[in-house]
Amino acid sequence: MEKHYIEFIKNYTSDMFETNPKIFQNKDDDYAQLCLVDMVGILYYEGKLDEKPIYYIRHANPDSYRFGGMIELGDDFLSPQKRGYHEDAFIDKCKLTTEYSKLSDDPIIYGLGTKNPFSEFRFYMDHATFKESDFLNIVATPLPICIIDHGCIFPPLSMIKQPCILKGTYEGKNIIGFGSYERLYKPKKNKEDFGKSLGYIYSIGMGLREDNKYEIACASIDEKGSSIGYYWLEGEQPIVSYDVKMEANWKHLPYVDDGTCIYKDAVYRFADLEFHVEGKWGTKGFTSHPRIERHGQSQVFGTWYIGKKPYKHKLSYNVNENMEAYDYKLKKRGFNVVD
Repeated sequence: MEKHYIEFIKNYTSDMFETNPKIFQNKDDDYAQLCLVDMVGILYYEGKLDEKPIYYIRHANPDSYRFGGMIELGDDFLSPQKRGYHEDAFIDKCKLTTEYSKLSDDPIIYGLGTKNPFSEFRFYMDHATFKESDFLNIVATPLPICIIDHGCIFPPLSMIKQPCILKGTYEGKNIIGFGSYERLYKPKKNKEDFGKSLGYIYSIGMGLREDNKYEIACASIDEKGSSIGYYWLEGEQPIVSYDVKMEANWKHLPYVDDGTCIYKDAVYRFADLEFHVEGKWGTKGFTSHPRIERHGQSQVFGTWYIGKKPYKHKLSYNVNENMEAYDYKLKKRGFNVVD
């Protein structure tokens, strides 16, 4: 890949659902082809927005599932997830009955899914639907912005990320939350193994503010020195920076002995902005069972805000993931490891 950058668009085009979208058929993106399809969300029961949410993820190849889960997060930032709900519905490496493909021309619909256990994901021009067996039924309504990532967050992959409001039912109860549906594209000519290039610190926040404006903040720093930060407030132009600094005190995960660390709170600084993260609930791998064997990986969910003065969102989403987060590597990068 020759150039890494972020752009924002307000309207989907049908071409963006293709396995080889025009926006990535260029030298900068190395003629990238679809390799992953993800649906994610942080879900709250209606009226219980101050309680610990459920994390939902369905992670797929174009022709099969890789993993998924409805996850009860840990009790604090140092804890792995407590359990997964409906584990029998989330079969790892399950072959899709309906591979990711175009299902209709009028209206335009793309989708994927399985028959047994039943799952169905449909992508329309103005919304998407997520269905899992008989326990989850979600309508995903896009926020008025779409993020086109040309190899910034997870190089060398390019990505189309559509943030959404999620509404529907879980086990018959009304739920609401933030999430996204996203597709990642691997360079056609560049055969670099994505799994060997991991080594990043990453945070994303979505929120509905008290003034009813949506906002999104994201920051990523990799161990090679590259970084990206962006911020969007509804009604204003997005802010993008390729110079991000991060401050945090890191602590060892108490349930592993390999030096993997996590932070509770952190602040990212870019473009005269402060992006604050307040960690609350931990996980170890985005799966029903903790992936204790995944060395160097740490994750925490929580709340966030922009600026020096804390504020609450009416509805919030914050996911933080670190790879190669070993104590000795963090110290070499100038971070504090406090235990």
